[in-house]
Amino acid sequence: MSFESKLLQMKGLLKKEPAKKQKAKTADRPVHEDKWNRIGLELKENKFGFVFRKKIRYPLDMVHGNVELGQLDRVLAAWGDAPFDHPFKLSADDPIVFFDTETTGLSGTGAYIFLIGLLVKREDCFEMTQYIMPDPSHEAAFLYETGLWKDENPIIFSYNGKSFDWPQLMSRWTMHRNVLPKLPAPRQIDLFHGTKRIWKNELERMKLSTIEEEKLGLKREGDVPGYLIPAIYLDAVKSGFPEALEKVLFHNELDILSLVSLYVLSSDLLMEDFVSETSGAYTNIGKWYADLKQFDQSAIYLEHVTGQRGAQAALARYLLAIQKKRGGHPLEAVRLFKEAAPHLRGTIEVEAWIHAAKLYEHQIGDLDQAIIMTGFAKEASEHTKVRNSLILDLQKRQRRLEEKKAKNHPQVNKI
Repeated sequence: MSFESKLLQMKGLLKKEPAKKQKAKTADRPVHEDKWNRIGLELKENKFGFVFRKKIRYPLDMVHGNVELGQLDRVLAAWGDAPFDHPFKLSADDPIVFFDTETTGLSGTGAYIFLIGLLVKREDCFEMTQYIMPDPSHEAAFLYETGLWKDENPIIFSYNGKSFDWPQLMSRWTMHRNVLPKLPAPRQIDLFHGTKRIWKNELERMKLSTIEEEKLGLKREGDVPGYLIPAIYLDAVKSGFPEALEKVLFHNELDILSLVSLYVLSSDLLMEDFVSETSGAYTNIGKWYADLKQFDQSAIYLEHVTGQRGAQAALARYLLAIQKKRGGHPLEAVRLFKEAAPHLRGTIEVEAWIHAAKLYEHQIGDLDQAIIMTGFAKEASEHTKVRNSLILDLQKRQRRLEEKKAKNHPQVNKI
């Protein structure tokens, strides 16, 4: 190469030769093949090495917890007919994959995925495929065999998978980026986030096992504790004994089946079930729809709760009042704010009185009531911890309203 060519290449004006893709090193055949076959694991070979696979089929009428798996079709049809939008809204034609992993740790380069479970619905059954890595030397083969690299645009269902499982998968995939096909970025529905939206302040813990017991009617018997799973896998790789590993596979299987049941239950609550849950859950759903700007659907849930008593009914009234105010119904809004405020606690009570004061001043035109509502807000602020700026705003509001009233109704001097 001439001096000029070298100079141009240094300046980036000449294209460099593309780097050759590395070839994967083929790992040795697993030594524990016969032992692991005894628990239903079948050894598969691909161009990168070996991986164990287990397939399980479930009839559509199988019940997991208190939900029949085949109800998924009914739910998808109902979502298809729903006249509103929601992140859970899918159609019957969408390629759905229920997904969960088991790992040797929570983070770091030494933590890797050793088990991936995938569940899909066929015409006459549900089919689960579990892939398990024989040992770390087969990681590329293990990841490749899952087929997650195929560009079929699946919708991935998980429980906390958007924050943990999928990023972990991407991290391990990156370790083999020179040999593996590119991993696409699919649409994900993380049922953990939906669970928090529906049952916030209703459940003490949001672990999947808690949801199973409290909402799905499923109590696991003899399940292996999650903290033991990494040690069980590492021991099985070392010793070959598969008995404890079989329990890990069952643990993963239950996790994935619960995703189907939880999606069916959550979807029913988000569309048509107004009898099986608490007022707190329905209030949370109403707020969720409001956050999604689906105000008509939000109002349906909030109005359902406002016919009841208690703190949750007060919160529902407050949230519904916000919508009535936004929708240009000041009289309805102020009534709801006044009904809600005495039963609320903390900053939200102060804000309810302030909303009522603003409505009386600007929409209804009643300065006397605006002053009274501001007084209630000040009184409420004295019995709870609120930011100093809110207290200053209340003081300014009260002075301004009194000055405005005096200006509109000057005192007549008697002669």
